[in-house]
Amino acid sequence: MMFQTLTLCCLALVTGIAANTVSTNATDCPQFCAAIYRPVCATDGKNFKEFASDCNLKSDNCRRERNNVAAYAETDSAWCSSELVDNIHEKMGSFKLDREECFKPCSMIYQPICVTNGKYRAHLSNVCLLETFNCALQATGAQPTELLRVLRDSTC
Repeated sequence: MMFQTLTLCCLALVTGIAANTVSTNATDCPQFCAAIYRPVCATDGKNFKEFASDCNLKSDNCRRERNNVAAYAETDSAWCSSELVDNIHEKMGSFKLDREECFKPCSMIYQPICVTNGKYRAHLSNVCLLETFNCALQATGAQPTELLRVLRDSTC
């Protein structure tokens, strides 16, 4: 009788522990992800983070959602792979912005954009300045992948 009671108590304890470790969501959080490196850049609206794979992102988001923390959403990989700089012209090397073929009047209206070339990212005061930068880069023989592109229509 004592053995049966002890056995029932142990089963109740194990069942209680198992019940607390089972997912409360419709699907379980991935516990193990394949060791394949396919980086994914994501943001939670404030921070940017690079995950080793989609599986790692899904697993992290599952835990974050259970803790009522904002989930990460996949975004452009340049947010995670590029360095934020104050002066992108200085960082990209010596090329002349005041080339005759690139000269065009730009308005003085400040409408900041965040741009990147994959290596660096910075904000420029408006789209017209971006076009001037890209024209000057092309005139110096830059490849299309080295040109600046817009990451978002505001500051970085």
